[in-house]
Amino acid sequence: MAYGLSQIAIKKLDKNNFQMWKFKIIKFFMGKGYWDFVTGDETKPPLLENPTQQQIQANKTWHEKPRKVLYWLSMSVSDSMIMHIQDAKSPKQA
Repeated sequence: MAYGLSQIAIKKLDKNNFQMWKFKIIKFFMGKGYWDFVTGDETKPPLLENPTQQQIQANKTWHEKPRKVLYWLSMSVSDSMIMHIQDAKSPKQA
């Protein structure tokens, strides 16, 4: 079963709960298998000159993952904190 942030109890980040939020959001991304996108350790697979359909799909799927992480991060912070991540281009920046 796929769970998003709405199915688990992570209170949105605000100015008073950073340590608890950080602990929970790290565990959330680790559990989902997306932690390497947050740390920047996940590298984009190369797309060769004449890629197969499978390689094209794998590349597309890879690009969807960091966008999903950025979405989850944006949904996990309060409106008053969104300014800290709104211009991030990658999960690591956020």
